[in-house]
Amino acid sequence: MANFTRILGIGVIAAIALSLASMFYMISAVNETRSDIGKLSANINNISDSMAKLSKIVEGSIVAMGDLNQTIRQTIRSIEKDIASINNSLASLDEILRISAEPKITVKYAKLFQVTYDGPVKVVGDAEGQVILLVPRSLSHQRDLVNYYSGKYSPQLVIYTPVERVVLMSATQVSMLLRLEQECRVDIINTSVLGIMWGKMYKWYIPRIADMLEKGDLRDFGWADSPNIEAIAASKPDLVVIYTYAGSPVFRSLKDAGLPVVVDNEWMEETVLGRFEWIKFLALFFNLDGCAESMFNRVESLISSLKLSVANQAPLESQRPVVAWFSVFRGTIYAAGPASYVVDAITIAGGRYAFSDIPFGRPSQEVIVARSGFIDVLVYSSSIDYGPKNIDELLKAAPFISDAKAVKEKRVYAFAPDYWQLGTAYPEDIIKDLIKILYPDLLRDWNLRYFVKLS
Repeated sequence: MANFTRILGIGVIAAIALSLASMFYMISAVNETRSDIGKLSANINNISDSMAKLSKIVEGSIVAMGDLNQTIRQTIRSIEKDIASINNSLASLDEILRISAEPKITVKYAKLFQVTYDGPVKVVGDAEGQVILLVPRSLSHQRDLVNYYSGKYSPQLVIYTPVERVVLMSATQVSMLLRLEQECRVDIINTSVLGIMWGKMYKWYIPRIADMLEKGDLRDFGWADSPNIEAIAASKPDLVVIYTYAGSPVFRSLKDAGLPVVVDNEWMEETVLGRFEWIKFLALFFNLDGCAESMFNRVESLISSLKLSVANQAPLESQRPVVAWFSVFRGTIYAAGPASYVVDAITIAGGRYAFSDIPFGRPSQEVIVARSGFIDVLVYSSSIDYGPKNIDELLKAAPFISDAKAVKEKRVYAFAPDYWQLGTAYPEDIIKDLIKILYPDLLRDWNLRYFVKLS
């Protein structure tokens, strides 16, 4: 029993010792585990720091990639703009080369306007001495080009062509544009002409114009010597074409209003073709240079041919009929001057002017009476709408010509109603009329267009 008790005590002691040993081992293991956990935690913290740094690097890379993409996009846009600019420059260069190669106008007879071509632009001098720079409308966005030529020529006006909003002063300008329409197969009056000074102040012998004025498709801007400048300015024209005369205030009034006014004084030219050549002046503003030049050359050639045929008919000057050309207003005789388109036309048609030695076209009644026996043809320079309609009425206005050879032989003529409105635009017909009058057998199939025989 004693032994059993001893053995049991030893067992308990051993169990306690074993438990203590186990406990110490467990504590040691826990401590080691804690140490490992601490190391693991440190490693995790290191990894977390590394991940944070990596995240920052990635975020930085993403931002950098975004910046890079934006830079690439900006570069692409810049390249696209450069390409577009190069394409525009090439297109503009092509346009400049195309325009520069187009047919050009030459001024042969007119003394009161000039034109010079410089690359794609035209430099025009009008009858008032203005320098006008005409720039193709297709190049209007090329500011450097416009500035270059403006600096080179210092123009009073820069006008972009073809013009699109035009105001006219005279019927002859209208007829010139009508002929350009006909010859060049374009529409000018309907699309570009806003109105006419003096539009409703006299009778129109051009039905189309009369109808457009009546309907309001063309506006009447008032008297030519005192137009409605406010109305003209309100219409915003890019061209106003006028004529001037001594003492005329209109040019300065229009200029002071800031309007783009140019002066067409074809009426002052001293030759038939010089007057007609102003059709080229108008053509410049519509970019119809080549067409106007070709048309003018055809008319010039025809008139030259007519002149030659007359020269063959009457080779000696003494064989050529003597022509008197005048009208009477309130007792004053108004005859064509020696240096005038009238004398030029008479000469081309094979006639001799009766008063070529009288300056300023002012023959006296005595001179006319003294030469009346030599006057083969008399042209009374007034329309039959406003002047004598027959010889009897003529003799009432000018009784001093009753003994003139032309009156006795009934070779007396006056202007047809549309002479002033259309005649300047058709000089070849004026010459044909005069040849028919002077040499009735030469142009058998031709009927008078701008002259009427008084009976």
